[in-house]
Amino acid sequence: MVEGAMVIALVAVLIFGPIAWRVVLDRRERQALAVTADIRHVINHAREGESFVTVHAEAATMWRPGRVVLSVPADWQWLLDRAWVDVLTHLPRRYELVVQLRSAVPDGETVAA
Repeated sequence: MVEGAMVIALVAVLIFGPIAWRVVLDRRERQALAVTADIRHVINHAREGESFVTVHAEAATMWRPGRVVLSVPADWQWLLDRAWVDVLTHLPRRYELVVQLRSAVPDGETVAA
């Protein structure tokens, strides 16, 4: 009797555990995409059009805060001058803002003259 219940419980965990985990991951991804879209809208509104600022969001978990990463080319940081204050006001709770300045040439490569 107890062995049968244990087998049924184990099978239920093996079947429904991955489904529940996928639901959690999908919910986190949907939240990150919504934050990305909102922040991208704020930047486009502040810049009065599309710009070279890329936005990537990672949803918050129980163990770490969410993260919004703004990335621009290194010589173009002026693109964020008007937008970063608006981004901070629209940043959801438990999210941190990271600004990355990317070099035009990837590390390890040289520009041919």
